[in-house]
Amino acid sequence: MEHIHQFISAEIPNIQQDPALYSLVKEFMIHGPCGAQNVNYPCMVDNKCSKNFLTNFSKHTSIDENGFPIYRRKNDGSFVEKSGVQLDNRNVVPYNKYLLKRYRAHINVEWCNQGSSIKYLFKYITKGPDRATVTFVQNNSGSNKDDIVDEIKEYYDCRYLSACEASWRIYGYDVHYRNPSVMRLPFHLPNQQQVVYGADDDIDNVLNQPSVASSMFTCWMERNKLYKQAKKTNLC
Repeated sequence: MEHIHQFISAEIPNIQQDPALYSLVKEFMIHGPCGAQNVNYPCMVDNKCSKNFLTNFSKHTSIDENGFPIYRRKNDGSFVEKSGVQLDNRNVVPYNKYLLKRYRAHINVEWCNQGSSIKYLFKYITKGPDRATVTFVQNNSGSNKDDIVDEIKEYYDCRYLSACEASWRIYGYDVHYRNPSVMRLPFHLPNQQQVVYGADDDIDNVLNQPSVASSMFTCWMERNKLYKQAKKTNLC
C-alpha cells in the first residue's frame, strides 16, 4: 500500500524541507480542535466528532476489514498550533500535495476501491437538473377535433444530456457496444442435445436438470414471450 503515498498524504510535512506545503496544510488541512478541547466545534454530535477525529497513529498504510484505507500517520512529534491547541498527524485531513499547492484550498483526497464510491461521485452529475415545460396552445374547446400530441417532439424537448454524456458523444465513443453484434441462439433436435456433466455426477440428477431439455434459442423465445405478456399487463 506504499504506492498510495505517491498521491495521498495524511501527515504534517517537514517545515524545513517544504515550508510552503507546511503552511498550506496548517491553514487548510487540519481538522479541529474538537472533542474535549472544543465541544462547540461544528463537527460535534452527541459529544463526539462526526468526522471520526482524532484518528489513530499508524506506522504504515493498510486496509481495514471493510475495505477502507488507514493512512500512515507517524507519531514523530510533528504538530501545528491552532486556536492555542497543538494538533498532530491525527488531525490531518488526507490531501494531495500537488492539488493543495496548485489550488491553495481545502481539497480532501481519499483512496477508494468500491463501486459504491464511484456511484456516489457521479450520481449528481448524471441525473441533471429539474425542468418544467410550458407551452401555449390554441384552445380548441367547442370543436370536435382532438388535440394533436407530437410525442416525438415532446421527447426531444425534454431530453437532457449531462456534461459527461455530452463529452462522451463529442469524442465519438460507443454508446452501446456488443461483440459480436449478432448472438447465436443454437437449438437441437429431440434427444440430440449436448449434456455436460462431471465424472462423479449422478446420471439421474443430470437427466432431470431443466437445462437438459432447453437450449439458448428456446430460452430466448420463452423470455421474449414472458416480456410481451408483462408489457400487455403494464408490469414493465
